[in-house]
Amino acid sequence: MPLSIKKFLTNCATDTFLTYSTVKVVQVPNTCVASVYRVIQCVIIAYIAFYIVWYKKGYQQFQEPRGTSIIKVKGITKVTGNNSIQFTKPSSSYLWDTPEYQIPPLENNAFFIATRQIVTHNQTQRNCDSAMDDKLFCTHDSNCTQDQPTPNTFGYYTGNCVSSSTNSSVKVCEINAWCPEELTRSVEYVANANDIQDFTVYLKTMVTFTLFDINMRNVRDDTNFSCRYDKHSNPRCPILRIGDILNTLNTNKSALLREGGLIEIRQDWTCNFDFDADKCYPTLAFSLLQSGDDKQSPGVNYRSAQKYRVDDEDYRILSKIYGLRFVLAITGKSGQFDIVNLFVAIGSGIGFMVIADIVCDAIFMYIHRSRKKYREGKFKTCNIKLSKIDHAKYPTSRTSLSEGDETSIYKIHF
Repeated sequence: MPLSIKKFLTNCATDTFLTYSTVKVVQVPNTCVASVYRVIQCVIIAYIAFYIVWYKKGYQQFQEPRGTSIIKVKGITKVTGNNSIQFTKPSSSYLWDTPEYQIPPLENNAFFIATRQIVTHNQTQRNCDSAMDDKLFCTHDSNCTQDQPTPNTFGYYTGNCVSSSTNSSVKVCEINAWCPEELTRSVEYVANANDIQDFTVYLKTMVTFTLFDINMRNVRDDTNFSCRYDKHSNPRCPILRIGDILNTLNTNKSALLREGGLIEIRQDWTCNFDFDADKCYPTLAFSLLQSGDDKQSPGVNYRSAQKYRVDDEDYRILSKIYGLRFVLAITGKSGQFDIVNLFVAIGSGIGFMVIADIVCDAIFMYIHRSRKKYREGKFKTCNIKLSKIDHAKYPTSRTSLSEGDETSIYKIHF
């Protein structure tokens, strides 16, 4: 390799890797620019200290809780049966306790309270007339296409048009289904609204913060189990009254209890583990996700069947259950001091300091250009024709129009 090329490469490497460059700093003795610069710096420092670090807790490391709950519902209610004119049996009074209205008895972070049931007893698989509410009216057999499912999928058409067992003057399509069909010989049970509102819910929640190796429960050693939850006077009580929950919702309670609804219970675990973790308790909030008076698909309901066998024939009891479904959502964000997060928060805030440089550079350039234009406009040069001029008063430079011409052009500076 020639010596000149080797020297060139050595110089390039030295200039690139072994040379430190810095920005040239120019000091501007301008009170206005300097004041603006310091004010912007103070604002940015206050933003870093009070908002990023203190308010947003930029000095902490955060984690959301993971947990589950055990929920128990207690209460008893009087139930009225057959309070609708479409049912055949007279009205009667019954009692429901927890096993009858909490269906299913155990769910993951949720529970259901039945408020109304339509029960059809002793159903068997056979041919029968469809219910009047199905509106499968007909005039002859051709209106009932054989082996086609009904619109409500309760059964299949048999191809026969028969008289309704509810009203013999009306003809309906015969179906092959579990008969008698729902709403023909069914019993409606409606729980007492006042009794339901007196039900209590015991909410026991366990959460963990694996990042900090902390496990917590909302039930502590000093918990008083005779308490009732109140947002203001007793927010730490784990026992909630259904009526108190419904009172926080802006909805029609009568429609909600009759048609059912979906209610969310939000349990928020926002804790500061820089202090005593035992002093951290969750807060509760309630919201209605599905009301009972919606125009489209109101309420919450489902069907359930219990099968049994008598004399080698299958029977079942069909129940259409309306009620309140409560869903527990465990939310929150807890934090603990972390030196790395503190440095990251401060470092990201310091980056805003460049705003002061940009603003002040723009102000300085504006002032500089304004002064330059002022200086250029202070001294003007004009070409005028004068026969006589006071050269002592005005400094001039003479230019003759032509040789021997007494009229000249003077450049006067003023």
